[in-house]
Amino acid sequence: NNHNWFKNVHLLDFLRDYGKLFKVQQMLNKNSVKSRMAPSTNPNSSEGISFTEFSYQLLQAYDFYHLYKEDQCTLQIGGSDQWGNITSGIQLIHRLLDPQSSADETSEISNHFAYGLTLPLITTTDGKKLGKSSSAPGAGIWLD
Repeated sequence: NNHNWFKNVHLLDFLRDYGKLFKVQQMLNKNSVKSRMAPSTNPNSSEGISFTEFSYQLLQAYDFYHLYKEDQCTLQIGGSDQWGNITSGIQLIHRLLDPQSSADETSEISNHFAYGLTLPLITTTDGKKLGKSSSAPGAGIWLD
């Protein structure tokens, strides 16, 4: 449960220590963000991306870093929609453990190995995503 390590992380400390390692332009270039920022044809639409959704990649990145450091977790698996969040975690691991590295998505890193694996999304017959964050009744999937 990531609440066990996030509950002691203070917002200002998190932004100072980890937020500085993320460039907004790189975050905006993630497909998961770009697809949500596309302009709507309806001027009254509430579509778009919230700050919570935008900043989630930092939290997920820290989560992977914590698991890597504390539990030697080297592989994060997720749905294809999580690719940007997973690569953010890999980049954070490299930036913190190989500070001389630029650790962008194309650089080669030695010494610290972290990997991401994505799988196609599982959807309902009407195309809605199945998963733990699904809002559809009975659509949550949990692995024990």
